[in-house]
Amino acid sequence: MQGVSAREAHGAVAPLVEEAFRALSKAFRAWQLYLPNNPMRERALDTARSAFAACFADDGIALRVLVRESEFVFEGHVVHRELDRPTDGIPWILYRDGVRVLTLHTGFESEALTPFLQILQRARQAAPDDDDLVTMLWVADLETLHYRFVDVGGVPDATALSTHRAGGGQFDAGGHGDRPGVGLAAAESPLLGDGPPGVLRMEDFDSTLYFLDARELAYLQDEVRSEFGQDPRRAVLATLFDIIELRREDDVRAEAIEHIESTMIDLLAGGAYELTAYALREARITASRSEALSSELQHRLVALADRLSDPAVVAQLLQAVDEGSRAPGAETLEALVAELRGAALSPLLSWLAQSPLGAARGSVERAVMRLAEQHTAELVRLIEGPDGSVALGAIRLSAQLRTSAAVPGLTRVLRGADLSLRLDAVHALSSIGSTGALQALEPLVDDEDRDVRVAAVRAVATHRYMAALPRLTRALARKELRSAERTEKTALFDAFGTICGDTGVPTLDAVLNARSLLGPRESTEMRACAARALGLVGTRLAADALRKSVDAKDAVVRNEVSRALRGASA
Repeated sequence: MQGVSAREAHGAVAPLVEEAFRALSKAFRAWQLYLPNNPMRERALDTARSAFAACFADDGIALRVLVRESEFVFEGHVVHRELDRPTDGIPWILYRDGVRVLTLHTGFESEALTPFLQILQRARQAAPDDDDLVTMLWVADLETLHYRFVDVGGVPDATALSTHRAGGGQFDAGGHGDRPGVGLAAAESPLLGDGPPGVLRMEDFDSTLYFLDARELAYLQDEVRSEFGQDPRRAVLATLFDIIELRREDDVRAEAIEHIESTMIDLLAGGAYELTAYALREARITASRSEALSSELQHRLVALADRLSDPAVVAQLLQAVDEGSRAPGAETLEALVAELRGAALSPLLSWLAQSPLGAARGSVERAVMRLAEQHTAELVRLIEGPDGSVALGAIRLSAQLRTSAAVPGLTRVLRGADLSLRLDAVHALSSIGSTGALQALEPLVDDEDRDVRVAAVRAVATHRYMAALPRLTRALARKELRSAERTEKTALFDAFGTICGDTGVPTLDAVLNARSLLGPRESTEMRACAARALGLVGTRLAADALRKSVDAKDAVVRNEVSRALRGASA
């Protein structure tokens, strides 16, 4: 490529090039849809001219793009791809007739843009006996448009090629010498090897009536199915969004938005979930990208997602998923839910609470996660909602997102009577791990419910929350601890040993080594838990306390002391 700017030399895909080819595609679409005197057609052309003019702002720059079946590639990056109707776009029309490289020079936007679109339209509508695209480009002799081609329809006419004028500059020989007009296939064609130049032999052609092989027939059948399988409603929606973006009259834009609004509910009710997700995505992008839109029109575009986020509408969608008759695919469902608003969280969480495992559930979970990240206020509101299943889902989401905004609501849940909600609130606060969350967990060390106490103690130990040490010390001195289950004892001693340091060694030493006249004062379980906690302290003072019981008669205590000493030495 000649005249490459500094921006492109670093390998980055220039946004100006992407915008230019996007504008070229829209101009070609407008060329097909509107008459020459239609302002929409001229406005699309002006947009394309301005976009290419911005690309050619640097003197001597040239845009060289590779042509593939459905995309243009610039500097190794795809700058434009036809997704909706790939066989009707500019890349396919060029590729079908053998053009593989386009090089656009300064002045293309003013001199060659309109003739180029005319040629593309003629090639698109050409009959089998009409000239192909390469011939049309050769006749047009566009100075600012160069191209490189391969012969895909047979051997080119050698006589015509040899008489092509050298100054036209349309053909890029690309490694075939300086012979003007020779394409990629012509220079290497074996058919021109024997006999005088320009003379073809009938033996080189297949005279069979059915000349297509199985692979070519399969390709044509796939293309026919793809062409006739396209949903025309998608093209209508694309045209309406083009009108909103390209037209400047607010009344025309408002009418286009009105048509989109009337279509949305029908699409969802008819099971066109992919089109619904497409319309919501385009509405969001158009509202954010079109600076000329009034605030009222932007609000109407954004409100499309608000209407579909109504809990009643979302409930109908989820009912279709449960019934399975017209259920959307997992990817489509995820794309649709991701475009909704916070109001949809309540029915979605309620559905997740009772839905079985499967691809649909996984898709909704991922989409709900992104939805909750964008609408934290709605998530916090649902934590204290009246629906227990929704509240439970909201609490678990807040734990996954680790949002500090949920701490006040989770703290109020801890004062409630629902044990399952309280336990999940403890786990959520532990996951959040902020100072406010740990302050809310500290009083639960003395909670009436055993499971809540154990969960709170483990959370405090996980975060090494030093402010909880006095409460843990008092909990170790409770008489009720002696009759508690081993799980609770272990959790409490582990938390104390993790946090206390040398200041807690005397307390643990008293539990492990204190003796009365008749033997040890504490039970085997209490002494074993104290030895384990001393091992967690891991200091020299703790090791000295452990050595006092290294020869304990109780095998359980002796084994725990040995294990703690090995951990301390390691």
